[in-house]
Amino acid sequence: MNTDNYFIWRRETEQHFQAINSTEQLKSLIQTLVVSLGFDSYAFLIQHPVPFTRPRIFLHSTYPKAWITRYEQKNYYAVDPVLVLCQQPGRGVEWSSDLFSAAGDLWKEAQEHGLNSGFSCSAMASNRAIGILSIASRQADKTQHLHTELEVKLHFLAELSLRSLQRFSDDTLMVLKNDFSQRELEILKWTAEGKTSAEISLILAISQHTVNFHQKNMQKRFNVSNKTQIACYAAAIGLI
Repeated sequence: MNTDNYFIWRRETEQHFQAINSTEQLKSLIQTLVVSLGFDSYAFLIQHPVPFTRPRIFLHSTYPKAWITRYEQKNYYAVDPVLVLCQQPGRGVEWSSDLFSAAGDLWKEAQEHGLNSGFSCSAMASNRAIGILSIASRQADKTQHLHTELEVKLHFLAELSLRSLQRFSDDTLMVLKNDFSQRELEILKWTAEGKTSAEISLILAISQHTVNFHQKNMQKRFNVSNKTQIACYAAAIGLI
C-alpha cells in the first residue's frame, strides 16, 4: 500500500463524510467508496453492547435483498465467525472457506447469492457500540494480497460511519440518550462501587429517599429490574 496515496485518500474521504447530513447520504457514500475500492456491495452491522445476552443489532446494506432475507431466516447471526472476530476493533477478516468451515451452509449460500469474496473490519463508537463493515464482490479472490490495505481502509470507513451516525443522532446507534444529570452520574458511580443506598446518601449528603428515587428512574430508562444491572449497563456503554 502506497503510504502517500493512502493519506491523500484518507483526507479526501474524511471531507466526503463531513459534507453529508443524513443517514441516507451516508449509505450512498459508503456504496460509492466501496465501488471505488473495486467491490460491489457492503453491509454495515451495528451491534450494541447491551443487553448482554441478546445485544441489539441493526443493519445497513446493499447486499442482494434475497441474501439478507436468507441470512435472517437461517439466523446466520448465531454462527457467522465474522461477527465474533470483529468484536476486536481494527482487526481485518478475509473471507474464505476455512473461515466459514464451522458455519454450516453460510459460505455456500453466500456464494450462491453472488458474494464470492469479501473482507470485514470493525470500529467502536464512543458508546461502545461495534460497527462491522463488510464489503463483497461477485469476483472470486478479489481480496487476495490486499489484506493490509483493506484492513486499514475499512477500519477508517467504519470509524467515520459511526461518527456520522452519532452526529445525525440516528436511532441505530443510540444505545441510550446521554442526558444524565451530574447527580445521577454520581449515584451510578457509587452504585458501581457496590455502595448501598444508605451509604451513597451519606457520601453525597442527600437523603436515602433521593438516592432511591434516582435509582428507580434510571432502572426505567435502562429497562432493567435492579440497581446492579444499572451499574453494569452504564459501564458497558461507557457512561461511567
